[in-house]
Amino acid sequence: MLSFLSGAATIVVLAFPFAIGRGYGWLPELYLNTLSSYPYASLNAFNLMALLGGNFVEMSQTVLHMTYQAIGTTLMAASLLYCCYLYIRSKGREGALFYVTFLFITAMFVCTAKMHERYLHYGLLLVLVAYIYLKDKRMLMLFIGFSLTHFINVGDVLLRSFHQDYHIPKDDPLLLVVSALNVLLFIYACMLGWRHFVKPHQLSPQQGQSPLQRDLDGLVESTGTTKSTESIGSAESTNSTESTNSAESRVQAPNIRFKSWTSIFEPSIEEKAFADKRRLFTGKDVLYLGALIVVYTFIALYHLGGHQDPATFWKPARSGEAIIADLGAEHQITRINSFAGVGEGAYSYWFSKDGQAWEHQIAVKSDHTQVFTWHTEEPKVQARYVKIAIDAQESAALHLHEVGIFGEESSTILPVQEVIEEQINTEDEGNGASLFDEPQVVPYKPTYMEGSYFDEIYHARTAYEHLHKIEPYESTHPPLGKILISIGIWLFGLNPFGWRIIGTLFGVGMIPIMYVFAKRMFGKSEYAFIAAFLLTFDFMHFAQTRIATIDVYGVFFIMLMFYFMYRYTTRSFYRDGLWKTLIPLGLSGLFFGIGAASKWIVIYGGAGLALLLFLTLLERYREYRLAKRVLNEAYEPDTSLHEHTASLDHGSGGEEADQALTNARQPETALTDNTIPPREFLTEEQRRRLQNVIRQFPRYTISTLLYCLLTFVLIPVVIYTLSYIPFMMVPGPGHGLKDVVTYQVHMYKYHKDLVATHPFSSPWWEWPMMIRPIWYYQGKLMPPGMLSSIVSFGNPLIWWPGFIAVIVSIYVAAKRLDKKLVVLLIAYGSQYLPWMLVPRLTFIYHYFAMVPFMVLLLTYYIKGYLEESESPHKRKWVSGYLVGVFILFALFYPILSGMVIPSAYSYYLRWLPGWNFSKRSKVTESITKQKTPSCALLHTAESFVRFTVSESPLRACIPLLPHTFRKQTQSDHLCRYTTGRPRRKRRAPGSRYRSTARHPQGHPESHRSPDLLKMSGVHRS
Repeated sequence: MLSFLSGAATIVVLAFPFAIGRGYGWLPELYLNTLSSYPYASLNAFNLMALLGGNFVEMSQTVLHMTYQAIGTTLMAASLLYCCYLYIRSKGREGALFYVTFLFITAMFVCTAKMHERYLHYGLLLVLVAYIYLKDKRMLMLFIGFSLTHFINVGDVLLRSFHQDYHIPKDDPLLLVVSALNVLLFIYACMLGWRHFVKPHQLSPQQGQSPLQRDLDGLVESTGTTKSTESIGSAESTNSTESTNSAESRVQAPNIRFKSWTSIFEPSIEEKAFADKRRLFTGKDVLYLGALIVVYTFIALYHLGGHQDPATFWKPARSGEAIIADLGAEHQITRINSFAGVGEGAYSYWFSKDGQAWEHQIAVKSDHTQVFTWHTEEPKVQARYVKIAIDAQESAALHLHEVGIFGEESSTILPVQEVIEEQINTEDEGNGASLFDEPQVVPYKPTYMEGSYFDEIYHARTAYEHLHKIEPYESTHPPLGKILISIGIWLFGLNPFGWRIIGTLFGVGMIPIMYVFAKRMFGKSEYAFIAAFLLTFDFMHFAQTRIATIDVYGVFFIMLMFYFMYRYTTRSFYRDGLWKTLIPLGLSGLFFGIGAASKWIVIYGGAGLALLLFLTLLERYREYRLAKRVLNEAYEPDTSLHEHTASLDHGSGGEEADQALTNARQPETALTDNTIPPREFLTEEQRRRLQNVIRQFPRYTISTLLYCLLTFVLIPVVIYTLSYIPFMMVPGPGHGLKDVVTYQVHMYKYHKDLVATHPFSSPWWEWPMMIRPIWYYQGKLMPPGMLSSIVSFGNPLIWWPGFIAVIVSIYVAAKRLDKKLVVLLIAYGSQYLPWMLVPRLTFIYHYFAMVPFMVLLLTYYIKGYLEESESPHKRKWVSGYLVGVFILFALFYPILSGMVIPSAYSYYLRWLPGWNFSKRSKVTESITKQKTPSCALLHTAESFVRFTVSESPLRACIPLLPHTFRKQTQSDHLCRYTTGRPRRKRRAPGSRYRSTARHPQGHPESHRSPDLLKMSGVHRS
């Protein structure tokens, strides 16, 4: 009370000179007026509000279905209660008040609204004073951490102000990264306060570790990595509290040497655990894995795609040809659906009542975005005759498969009584009657079930072209992925199910790979089930494997090549023989080659494989060096054995000493005692093995490197070249081995020089936080209030904690050099780090290759949590976590699968501002609220956006758009994005590659890739 009164008196005294003539309430009024002048969630403060997209966003805006103001008020109240509770539990402990005050001030900055960048400053000195009293180095680390983030925050604002830039963009990468760091530091500060004042018994020090190290090490202290032969370095005893870091270094050095000694004489824990192959896969594993596969296969195949699409087609040879459909009587024609195959061209619909006078022309441009999709026109005219006239044909001529005519607002197709041909060329393939011979496959309301969407217009098309020896349209990726897609088309026909089924089966195949990977790595069926379960119900795994693109194949083979490389790292050619180590190494190289022939992202992983190979050979070299030292006695032997036997000799008698010497000569005794016997105590078997190590290392190392040259270079090159066989089988010149090499140069230049923008693109730093998912499909012709969408991003309960696990693992792996963490981090980093250097347009689906390794890292810490102590409550928490993962998958399943749902449902799934899954986007909301009559929110520097949404409020803003926007009629999507890029001239069959057209920014356009679609138009069926 005295402190409160003295504080109040200080405020009164200092404010009195300014209050003269203003009345008693001027100070509270001043504070309230100041607060009301900043109605924003964050004002350049790098905090939680900024992380949620609230920088200079009004507090009335919603995120996670709550307004920013409500979130801030709730968290402020919770922080106040938590700080009061901590202070009460501290029981007046010296220094507690400083720490609790720091925590509350920090909570205000991190969690509440209306914060400026400078408001974190007030709490920093308090945590420094708390450190002086409580003497916990973790508080000093908090001071350093928050000081750095505060310096970056204030410095960024200051530098921008020099250029009159006072509002940091809400998607600025520096803002997002530092905001995330501040949130993590605050969470850690709350945990530290709990341990100090609520459960102080958790602060018992461990030998040779700082408090911060203890906290991080506690995450994995039960995984067994510090006491197993899988760890380079070992955990010391926790009984003594007086050891120093220097003592720890003295203890670790002989343990590193002991690790090498053990590796020579004993197999790894993983190899010993599964020496009996029946233990690797038991009846329990069959049950766990079989249940996951059955459940996921059913979910993945359900509504994967239709089994029927038009098979016959008409391919007119030139423009001017026409087909007339006689309906037998006049009808009110309300809808015409047409299905286009490969090729590009243009045609028009003409209508007539008597077959003589033609009117009401509707022109249709069938370009690359229309391949294998149903195009809908709604003419609303009265006619008996419908003419389809070819207006233009590109070098790759249009294949028109089927036309369905509907009348009188009925979903029943009108029968064609007669087909009349006009100016037909004899070089045509098929005939006009083919357009009307499969009416049973014509849908009234086309969806993704009947046609292609997203990059399927490239990859499914190219797969079909490979199958029929047609010049491939898409050539900016290796062909093997498209060849695998073509297998499904060959088996099931040209239909959505046919071009999607193989990728979906590969997605199913990822589950047993993950299960076996985790079983090998963690040893128990339960942990293998957890890892496979997390991958099974990850959103991106589901969405990416149900679309006919090539990413699934690359990720599949990335998982296999790192699995076999991990197997190699657990073997030693000293113990297991050279041949047994070369088998997994060769399989890793084989799958590396197959993956590289599917997509170039696999080559990124090749750097990770090379690093793991180097580290493994480095282990063998350490063992080789140790063997030489032991046999030559050129090392410092462990004197504990001599001291122990000497003490026994001077003690009760010589029997115990003799027994000690006998035990020392037994390899298993020496190993369990963590000692390396000196030369005089080596057995003949130990001498023989050490001599073998010295003799074998040079020869086996050279053999391994030569073998890698074969399996990681020569065989992949052969596989890669063989994948171009379908291309080389295309008739005509320009398809030889030399042209294959030319294609590689073209592919590299394309990805290197690509300059494009897209509203759903996202840079690499946004992927783990899922700031901007990619929207693949938006159905049209939906009933009022209903929608159908397909979106790809991650399960929040997997990606968010998984990324934290990645960050923590960097510290833990650096400190302990745990082989499992090293393998997983190298696999993860080899796929992620290259994207930081890629200047081209990127999307969140590029993160798919990192997801399996993030899942394994998450499983690593779940294992450590469960094994920390035998508690049934922990198993319940883990079970609850898995149930939560499945519940989220079920909640988001409708927007992952294209299910038709009420539009309002998707709004409740919009947890972050960038999660737009329906027509009710920010643009729609701004129009309906009449805040701005513009679609400029989706306008980017290099792409203009034109919305053509039937029965949507967006139609109201179309007349207001600039004339530079080009209208795209009857899109199958919410929007189509177009730019005025020059058209590329398609390479004629048999001609040699020549880049004749170039983008204004300079990238070649001779063969458009999937990403050019993202720049020129997001067409989805």
